[in-house]
Amino acid sequence: MSDQSKSPQPTLQAGDELHGFKVLRVAEFPAIRVTAYEIEHKKTGAKVLHLHSFDRENLYAIGFRTPPADSTGLPHILEHSVLAGSEKYPLKDVFKELMRSTLQTFINAFTYPDKTVYPVASQIKTDYFNLARVYTDLVLHPRLLKETFFQEGHHLELSVPDDLESDLVISGIVYNEMKGAYSSPDSLMYKVIQENIYPDSIYAFDSGGDPDVIPTLTYEQFCEFHRTYYSPANARFLIYGDITTSEHLAFLSEMLSGFDRVEIDSSIKSQKRLTAPRIIRSFYPIGKDEPLEHKTMVNIAWMMSDNTDHETSLILEIISALLVGSAASPLRKALIDSGLGEDLTPISGIEADLKQLMFCAGLRNTQSADAQKIEHLIFDTIKNVVDNGFDKELIEGVLHQVEFHGKEIVRGSYPYGIALMGGIFQTWLYDGDPLIGLDFPRIIENIRQLWAADPQIFQKMTKLWFLDNPHRILAIMEPDSDFNEKKEKALQDKMAKLKSSLTKSKLMEINTQAAQLKKFQAEPDSPEDAATIPKLKLEDIQQSIEIIPSQNSLIGGVPALEHDLFTNGIAYVDLAFDIAHVPEELQPYLPLMGKIITGMGAAGFTYEEMAKRIALTMGGFGYDLATGFSADAGTTWQKMVFSFSALYRNLPEAINIVSDIICAGDLSAYARMRDLISERKNNLQSAIVPSGHIFAKMAAGAALSIPAYRDEQWHGRTQLKFVQNQANDFESTRQDLREKLEALRKILFNKGNLIINITAETNGLKIVEENIVRLLDKISKAAPMQTTTKPSLPPVFAGISIPAQVSYVAYVLKAPAYIDPASALLMISAKELSNSYLYKHIRVQGGAYGGMSSFDSTLGLFSFLSYRDPHIVETLQVFKDAQAFYSQNEIPLEEMEKAIISTIGMLDRPLDPAGRGHVALIRSFAGINDDMRRKFRDDILSATPQKLKNTLADYFSRAVKSAAVAVYSSPEKLNEANTRMEEKLVVEHLFEF
Repeated sequence: MSDQSKSPQPTLQAGDELHGFKVLRVAEFPAIRVTAYEIEHKKTGAKVLHLHSFDRENLYAIGFRTPPADSTGLPHILEHSVLAGSEKYPLKDVFKELMRSTLQTFINAFTYPDKTVYPVASQIKTDYFNLARVYTDLVLHPRLLKETFFQEGHHLELSVPDDLESDLVISGIVYNEMKGAYSSPDSLMYKVIQENIYPDSIYAFDSGGDPDVIPTLTYEQFCEFHRTYYSPANARFLIYGDITTSEHLAFLSEMLSGFDRVEIDSSIKSQKRLTAPRIIRSFYPIGKDEPLEHKTMVNIAWMMSDNTDHETSLILEIISALLVGSAASPLRKALIDSGLGEDLTPISGIEADLKQLMFCAGLRNTQSADAQKIEHLIFDTIKNVVDNGFDKELIEGVLHQVEFHGKEIVRGSYPYGIALMGGIFQTWLYDGDPLIGLDFPRIIENIRQLWAADPQIFQKMTKLWFLDNPHRILAIMEPDSDFNEKKEKALQDKMAKLKSSLTKSKLMEINTQAAQLKKFQAEPDSPEDAATIPKLKLEDIQQSIEIIPSQNSLIGGVPALEHDLFTNGIAYVDLAFDIAHVPEELQPYLPLMGKIITGMGAAGFTYEEMAKRIALTMGGFGYDLATGFSADAGTTWQKMVFSFSALYRNLPEAINIVSDIICAGDLSAYARMRDLISERKNNLQSAIVPSGHIFAKMAAGAALSIPAYRDEQWHGRTQLKFVQNQANDFESTRQDLREKLEALRKILFNKGNLIINITAETNGLKIVEENIVRLLDKISKAAPMQTTTKPSLPPVFAGISIPAQVSYVAYVLKAPAYIDPASALLMISAKELSNSYLYKHIRVQGGAYGGMSSFDSTLGLFSFLSYRDPHIVETLQVFKDAQAFYSQNEIPLEEMEKAIISTIGMLDRPLDPAGRGHVALIRSFAGINDDMRRKFRDDILSATPQKLKNTLADYFSRAVKSAAVAVYSSPEKLNEANTRMEEKLVVEHLFEF
């Protein structure tokens, strides 16, 4: 392995000038292997920060301060619209074209409360600069067509085109996206708190857009906002990766040519401090027939220091972690143990992405009448901490977490550069030092010195910013079963009133405008316009697969898979237990087993003591349930995986802790068990509206394969209903629950069921090997059970009722095995459908926030999905029409190449060290070897339009016979859909009453 333990050698010095830029500062950060260059463009004043590293995945991000003046969602709608096209690239949707025709590893745009950021990333230099060039032009020179504004923002149309007697409705992608967001109790809770803790600042407005306010935005305001804020003088360019600084500056010099320095006041004004606390009451939607008791959410929120005061901000972040960050945290424990609510609100903790920090703490599923009790409890607990101090081990644990997560290389859904970007903008956006948060060893040392000099520093800061700080609110969010109905009625009345005020000629004008928009959306881009986008060719694509180093071994007689990878001094260990033989009646208990065993005490330690031990020693400890088909779909596999990570120096103690949990876990603390079950229930419930399409896919997929059935049983609505029952009946069933968990533990923790997976450098692997034997010696050795339980798979055509203003539609087919010749073509078709047909018909023309397709050979599913969708019946028809279209038509060769490129880009998406080790483990479960992967890749690269058409015609004609459908939506929308469909959705309520 190459030595990646140091940062790249500096190539420029402070004061150097190059390509019209001046280097202001150069700093090395060996702990994250980065050399940072802070730079300014002399002519425009554009700010540039280059984090030069050895990472092949280069990130390019342009950020602007975009302070909203209202809740029309102007920054959000503009974020969608600038990526549609520019004068140089005059397509209708350049963003989607880039997704289809590049090897981008990340492409998106983010609207924050006070900034808008446009990031792209790629591992291929040519591709990277193509992406950066187009993105820069789109952002600085967009066309901003009226049609784009109408499509992305809002427009009026008749519910039945050409029928002047039909209802007048509002449509728009952002409009429907935010209707979905305003159906989420958690989103509404955060919105209310932010608006009222910063009542006189820009944070009192919703930059994403309030659906009630979005329709007031005008096209002229839209264009003016871009003219005001989208200038290099207001831009911050963040660049990360292994491409040299001089190459970047030459590129940026070209991009900024023709711009001058202009005066722009985009400064974010601070909120003036309140002199007295306030009480705020608001409401959120629940199901029509759900009981209102014990459904209130109560929070206390404080406004804290400015983000640019980094030392104070960091101490407050540490205090937040001390108060609520773990099961051992005194405020978390006091709130949960009080019995006043079920668990902490999901926004409890520090908010550090705004100019002034905010801390929240509260309970969900409580009663409004207990709000004052909760407030008093919070203050009494904090006062006790101030008077008596924080537990020293708790402080050490938090400091260890700062150190660990500073060292860790994380590349999950986002590139590592994005993770760094988040912290940088916390100060840079407000003209603070952008590099101050990168040197975490120095940060930790400074905090330790402050603590040594004043052992009461955390108490004093807690007193100052909590007890003595009057800038706080008590926010009470109450359930309202008529919330969505009242919203909908108010909108219908408003639209009826508006329509009655319009003349026939005005209605005809609206109808004509809507028809023209549909025509604009349906027209393809001209070949000349499409040719303006720089594209990769198939020959530019790497032909070979990436091979993850893996070594099979035996440790203490247990099979192990070891991956010698650079991990920056961190080891990642997975303990994968086979669960295919777990009896059917115990399968639903597996997620609770994981939740409870990782959250309880063990080996004589209470759960608080265990939480402190984990924080002091590990970077993370958790569990997952995974299942899938073998490569040939001849067998299935099911695993429960316990995973932990630790710095090499902490591995012996980390393994001791895992040994205690697995071999001597406590299942007798019923109060703690009840709290963990409630937390599991509430987290599942909160995930539904933000991830409704995933829940719909699981519900439909459960009819088609055993792995998909298990996935839904463990993670979907079946699991939610199961956990609801466990929570509701806990007092009467807790002994039975304990007995079932004890039975599961005996079945599960058996060396005969175990595979160990280790990812680390050579010395880390050795430390794990030497120490994990102690754990293995404590696990029983018995012959593994051979019987695999197989549930029946009932057909699914379901409508699942939830309190939401939008719908989530899933149409799912059974998919072939990984090694089936059709699978590579189905993966291509899923990308093509997502980037072309479904995007056009469901998002662009239908107004949904998303329309997509996915191919999953692991679960054996091919899915059509929609997200935050105003339609149900129309969307199901689009799914059927898509199958007919691709069965009957060959796509053009150029479109085929784009689909292949985007599919390869998905396959080649980079992984962090933990991710690479995990993927290798999953492949071993499925029996997928490198020869199979090469064949799969070759099948993708050799695909032709004719092969694709023939494969899809054959596949869809057979698979459609067992298609499953699930729709998550409001009962009103589900019932309305059933009046229009020949086959009726079987409607069920998600929540038990």
